Formats: sequence, structure tokens, C-alpha cells
Amino acid sequence: MKLLLALGTGLLLTACETVPTAGAGRCDAAAVRQFVGSLATADLGTVILKRSGARSIRWIQPNSAVTMDYRQDRLNAKLDARSFITDLSCG
Repeated sequence: MKLLLALGTGLLLTACETVPTAGAGRCDAAAVRQFVGSLATADLGTVILKRSGARSIRWIQPNSAVTMDYRQDRLNAKLDARSFITDLSCG
């Protein structure tokens, strides 16, 4: 039972996994605000990471559990049920 609980928790945490890149390190969500409403794709993720200056992006699906830690080098991309970006913020 403990193994199943640990496995399930691990799956939930990978739903919001970050993807590291070679950004400048300080996130600027205002620089990528125009991408709200766009379909989330790997190619778009590369573009918004570069333009935002962030080092990583966290794709947040609806009803996903996410940590509350603040990271100035991370871009949070909140998605709707169809994988369209509803909000972009740093942290």
C-alpha cells in the first residue's frame, strides 16, 4: 500500500515537471504575455523560455498539484483542459 501511495505521488509531481534550458535566469512574464491563448507545444515552450529569460518552464494542467516554492528563474504556464495557455507568471 505504501508503495502505491509513493508511486501515485510521484506521478502527480511529474505532471508539472520543469524543462531546463539556457535562459538568462531571471524570468520576465510580461515579455511573453502575448502567448496567452496559444496552444502549448514544445516549440512554443522553447520560444517563450528564450523571450522570458527563464531557465525552466513548468506546464501546469488543470487541477494539478504544484509546489508553492518561488523560483525567480522559472516560468509557470497554466493550461486549460485543451492545453491552451491561460496564464503565464514567474515563480
